[in-house]
Amino acid sequence: MFAALATIPAFAQKDAFAGFYKGKITLADGSELKKGYPFSMYSELFAEVYRGPDENYRLRIQPDIMSRAENAAIAENLKASGGKIAFKTSGEIALKGEITPDGITADGTYANQKIKLDFKRLDFKSPTMGAKAPAGAAVLFDGANASDEWVLVADEKIPFNWIIEEGAMTVKTDALKPDGKRLSTSIRTKKAFGKSKLHIEFRIPPMYDKLGQARANSGVFFGPYEVQVLDSFGTEALWNECGSLYRQTPPQVNACLEPGAWQTYDIYYTPAKYDGDKLAAYPTFTVYLNGVRVQNGTEVPYSTSIARKEADKFVHPKTPVQLQLQDHTNPVSFRNIWIEEIK
Repeated sequence: MFAALATIPAFAQKDAFAGFYKGKITLADGSELKKGYPFSMYSELFAEVYRGPDENYRLRIQPDIMSRAENAAIAENLKASGGKIAFKTSGEIALKGEITPDGITADGTYANQKIKLDFKRLDFKSPTMGAKAPAGAAVLFDGANASDEWVLVADEKIPFNWIIEEGAMTVKTDALKPDGKRLSTSIRTKKAFGKSKLHIEFRIPPMYDKLGQARANSGVFFGPYEVQVLDSFGTEALWNECGSLYRQTPPQVNACLEPGAWQTYDIYYTPAKYDGDKLAAYPTFTVYLNGVRVQNGTEVPYSTSIARKEADKFVHPKTPVQLQLQDHTNPVSFRNIWIEEIK
C-alpha cells in the first residue's frame, strides 16, 4: 500500500497515519472478551485516525465505520514523533498504546478486565471503484477525452485547461484572465441529461492546515443542484459536507475516506415533474458515496446555490440539465466519469 504512494502527485500525498484501521480487542491472554456490552458483541472493531491543523491527530475506536456508531474510546490532540503516535484514551475502553502507519497496538482495561488491542491498517476500496460504463452510456472522461465532452463555464472559447495526468483530470488552480486576475476553471458538459445515473471517481488533496469549507472543496452539479465534494473524513457529516445536497440535506452517514484516497460517487438523478406548467414533484437524488447510500430519493425543493429565503421564486428546469464540476480553488481530481440515462 505505502509503496504505491510514490505515484500520487505531490499535492495529493496521503498522511502516514490518517485513515481507517481494523482489528480485535481481546483479553490480555488473547482469549475472547466474555463481558462488556456492547463491544464484546463484535468480533472485530475499527479505528479512525484523523489529522487536523497543527499536525494534531485524533483517534476514535468504533464498532463500525461509515455508520453513526458510538465511540468506544477517544484520544485527541495527539502528536507524531519518531514514526509513531503515543496515545491514551478516555471512554468505556481505557487504552494506552501507539499508532504506526501499519497498525495500532495497546493495552488497557474494559469492564474490569485487562485487555489488549491489535489493529492493522485498513485500505478500504469502494465496491464501485473502476466500474465500467454500460452499453449506451455516455463516457464523459476516459483519461484522455476531456476536451471532447467539457467546456469552461466562464468562457467556452477558452480551451479546456485542467491538468490531465495518469488518467485523471485535476482542477487548474493557477489559470489567469488577460487582466491577470484568477480565472475560474469550473467546467460543464457539452451535452445535457435527464433522468440518469452518474458514476464519477474523485480524489481530494490533503489540506491539513484547513478546516470546514476550505478543506479541499469542489462539487458535482446537475444543473442547479450540487452534490458536495469536500474533505469530510472524520467529521460530523453536516449539510455542507461530502455526501450532502449542499446546504439542504446532510448525508445519512459519513462514508468519506481519508484525503489522498480515490473515492466514488454513484448518483441517481430524477428531474422535477410537471403537470402542464404546475410543479408536480421535486427533483430527487439517491447518492452512494464509496458504495454506501448517503441519500435515498432525497427531494431538492430549490437550487442549492440560492438562499432559502429565495426558494419560492425558484423554477425547476423542465428540460435536461448539464453537469458541472466546480473549481473552488482547490486541486481536486476526477476520473472514470460516465453517465447512463434511465427511462
